[in-house]
Amino acid sequence: MKQLTQPLFTVSVASSLVGVSSQTLRKWESVGLVAPVRDRSTRRRLYSWSEIERMQQIRYLVSRRGIPLREVKPILRALTARRMPGIVSDERRRRAPMSVPIALPR
Repeated sequence: MKQLTQPLFTVSVASSLVGVSSQTLRKWESVGLVAPVRDRSTRRRLYSWSEIERMQQIRYLVSRRGIPLREVKPILRALTARRMPGIVSDERRRRAPMSVPIALPR
């Protein structure tokens, strides 16, 4: 599980993996959709694989589904709640599907 949450990617690499601009990632950070870790010495933003996955979900919701940024956070919370109801063990989390479909407004 540590591999998924270990911060590895700079903003330029993360933006490439997600398919959005670095400015977009900074905007998402400013509105509270993502929270990269800051490297202590360089102050660079660093993203983990789980953050990359979250940003891919955000990109899908915004660009493919047309959902406004202000509505994305509650949807992501609902996805997380449906994926991990209550407290579950690390082993169960590893076996859980990475994304759960939910009904979204058209």
